[in-house]
Amino acid sequence: MDNFEEFGKRIDEEFSRLKSTKNFEDFGKRVDEELARVRTFVKEEVAPETEKRTAQFLREVSEKLGEAASWIEERNAARNSQKPPNSSRS
Repeated sequence: MDNFEEFGKRIDEEFSRLKSTKNFEDFGKRVDEELARVRTFVKEEVAPETEKRTAQFLREVSEKLGEAASWIEERNAARNSQKPPNSSRS
C-alpha cells in the first residue's frame, strides 16, 4: 500500500471515530488524547532530529565564518603590505 492510500485509510478511520462521538465530553477527551500523542511525537521524534540538524548547520556556518574571517585577514594583510611606508611631511 502506498503512502497516499495509507493516508486515505487513516483519514477514513479518524472520520469514523469522530462520527461515533456522542457528546462534547467524549470529543474533548479525544482531542486531549490526540494533543498528548502529538506532543509526544514532537518531543521524541521531531525535536531530536531537528536538534541534530541544527547542530550540523551551526558547525557548517562556523566553518564558513572561519573561512570568511581568514579571507578578510589575508586581504587586509595584502593591502597593508602594498602601502608605502608613511613619509614625514615637512
